[in-house]
Amino acid sequence: MNLETRKIILITVRADLGGGPYHIDLILRNLFENFIFFAAAPLNKPYGVQWQKLIGKNHFFELPFRSFNVIKFFKLINFIKINSIRTVHSHGKGAGIYGRLLKIFVPGIKVIHTFHGLHVQQYNVIKKNFYVLLERLLSTLTDQLINVSLGEQNICLNYRLFNKKKSQIIYNAIPPILVPTLSKDEIKRKLSLSLDKFIIISVLRFNVQKNLPLMLNIAEQLIQNDKILFLIIGDGEQRKEVEDVIGTNNINNIELLGFKNNINEYLFASDVYLSTSLWEGLPYSLIEAASCGLPIVASDVTGNNEIVNDGENGYLFPLNKAETAVDKILMLKESPDLRNIMAEKSLKIVRSKFQLNKMIEQIKEIYSEN
Repeated sequence: MNLETRKIILITVRADLGGGPYHIDLILRNLFENFIFFAAAPLNKPYGVQWQKLIGKNHFFELPFRSFNVIKFFKLINFIKINSIRTVHSHGKGAGIYGRLLKIFVPGIKVIHTFHGLHVQQYNVIKKNFYVLLERLLSTLTDQLINVSLGEQNICLNYRLFNKKKSQIIYNAIPPILVPTLSKDEIKRKLSLSLDKFIIISVLRFNVQKNLPLMLNIAEQLIQNDKILFLIIGDGEQRKEVEDVIGTNNINNIELLGFKNNINEYLFASDVYLSTSLWEGLPYSLIEAASCGLPIVASDVTGNNEIVNDGENGYLFPLNKAETAVDKILMLKESPDLRNIMAEKSLKIVRSKFQLNKMIEQIKEIYSEN
C-alpha cells in the first residue's frame, strides 16, 4: 500500500487546550500530506473544530468529552469499517480504551497507543490495581506502544503493563520558536508589565495534577519581596478555588491571566518558569519555556526531570517542598549570570532532545510499517 493511500484514525477524548491535543495537532499538520487522516474526538474548541475543518466532516467522528460511550463505540466500529481504515492511533487513557477494544471487532487493524503519562498517582489502591490490570489486558490488543519519556516507560515496565519490545520512546517536541526582535523591556511594555519586576511564569490547566496549592504557597512565602511577580496563564475547573485562596490569604503577587494566544511573548518577558506538578508525561509547557531560554524550577517528577537537568538549566525540588523552590527562585533572582548560563543550557537541551522533525519522522516510520 502506498503511503498516500494509508488511512489512519487518531483517537482522543480531549480536544480542548492541553498537551495531548496539541501533540495530535502537530501530527496532523506535519503528516497531512503523507497519509489520509481521520479523527475520532470531541468537537470542542480549539482543536476539535480545527481538525474537522482540516480533514473534512466526513473524516471526523465525534466522541463525548472524557467519557466512554458504548453506543458511540459501536458506531465507531462501523465508521472504521465503512472507511476501510487500517491504522488506529489512540492518545491518552480514555482514548486508549476505545482504540484498543476496536481490535476485538476489527482484528485486521494496526493499533498504536501513546500514553501521555501513566497517572496512577491519583488513584486509591483499588482503582490503581484495576487500572493496571486494565492496561495489561489492553496492551495485548496493541501492536505498538509509544511512551513520551523514559520515565513514563519505566513506570509502565515497573507495573508490567507490556513487553519492552512493544514500546518505543518518542519525545514530545515543538516547532522552532522565533526569537523576538523586541528586547525584554520592550515586550514588558507591550504587555503592560512592570519593568522592575522579577517575573515567575507558569502555563497550566487549573486542575489537581498541576498542584496549584503548592504554587500559591510558594508565592505566599515570597510576598515580602515586592520585586517578585507570579504570572499564571491558563484556566480550568479549580479557577474559583484558586481565586478564593488568593483573596482569603491576600496573596497580592500573583496575576491570573486566563488563556492567552501570545504565550511566547509572556515567556520571553519572564525570568523563571515554575512547575509544581504532581505528575507528568513529558510537559509541553516546560519544553516551550526551555525553547524561550528560561531557567526552570520544577517538581522532581516524571517528565519534568527529563527536561530539567538539576543545576544545569534549572532546579528540581522534592514534591511539595515549597521552601526548597523558594530558595532556588531567590538564588536565580540574585544572579543574572546564573540565569544566563541556565538559559543557554535550556536552549541546548531543546536542540539535542526535543526537535519536532525527529518526533514527526519517528511517528511517520511507525505509521509506514506494515
